[in-house]
Amino acid sequence: MPTLSVFLDVPLAQKPEDSLLKTYKQDDYLNKMFLAHRGLLETPLRQAQPSHCGEPEPHGLVFQDIGFKVSEHSFWDSKKLCMDSNALLNVVEEAPHGCIFVIGNIGDCKLTQSQWARLMASMKRKQIFPFFDIPYQGFSTGDLEEDTRFLRYFVSRGFEFFCSQSLSKTFGIYDEGVGVLVVVALNNQLLLRVLSQLMTLTQALWRNPPTMGARIITSILCNPALHEEWKHSLKGLVGDIMLVKEKVKEKLRLLGTPGSWDHITNQNGPHSYLGLNSKQVEYLVKEKHIYIHKNGRINFTCINACNIDYITQSINEAVLSTKGSP
Repeated sequence: MPTLSVFLDVPLAQKPEDSLLKTYKQDDYLNKMFLAHRGLLETPLRQAQPSHCGEPEPHGLVFQDIGFKVSEHSFWDSKKLCMDSNALLNVVEEAPHGCIFVIGNIGDCKLTQSQWARLMASMKRKQIFPFFDIPYQGFSTGDLEEDTRFLRYFVSRGFEFFCSQSLSKTFGIYDEGVGVLVVVALNNQLLLRVLSQLMTLTQALWRNPPTMGARIITSILCNPALHEEWKHSLKGLVGDIMLVKEKVKEKLRLLGTPGSWDHITNQNGPHSYLGLNSKQVEYLVKEKHIYIHKNGRINFTCINACNIDYITQSINEAVLSTKGSP
């Protein structure tokens, strides 16, 4: 007699990148490229991400899946081709009282001191709980302290907040999912309460998680020589990423590609926007077999000496073939 599984009625969960990845895998073109980056509750949650398309962001999908009511916002100005810090401030002003505000890559907005003060004043007044996400500390500027300086602003103003941080990218161990959740509370008693809840949740999710990645990171951070070598390598990587961006911008200039491409080098980090519209992105995917997200954001570490000419020529063709398209 066959044994019935208790999981028969459990549907397969859809991955955020399934659609693009599925199309990529079905493409038989030999030199195809994938440049996209890899990843009960009634409290309203606002999510701000540097995106300018209608696609759900991974953060929103995670919170939506566990029952939050999610409203997504963007602060990328597709006309000026830059992060619009005023858009972020306006979203906070319009956010409902007592909501949770998830902010990814807030350092990319490059807020001034007065803008930071205005942001925190609005959050204090509306009792908004900040939840920051740092996907790759050190990759933006090459300086670990500079990339997290904004956290000190919030601590100094007496904020309580969460900050999630992935360490896998920063330490180059993509196969070992390692991260931390920083919890800032007003006092140790409150912190212990939160810790007890988190321990209950983690024990329910995984009792004995893999430790290889955590041990690698611990070995590096606890060894002064390895620690310094790691920080030095971070600066070198940031320099390499910026060099790739400079080369892409220069090749587009030499090709006579319409428009200014300074926005490529004005952005920090490995993931930056090309500033292409939906028609141009569609051209790259369908005609040139270069797979990027609809928002035009790509991982510049995927560009190298072997493919940079093809990529820049394809971008040039996409811009010229869709000239005049919105």
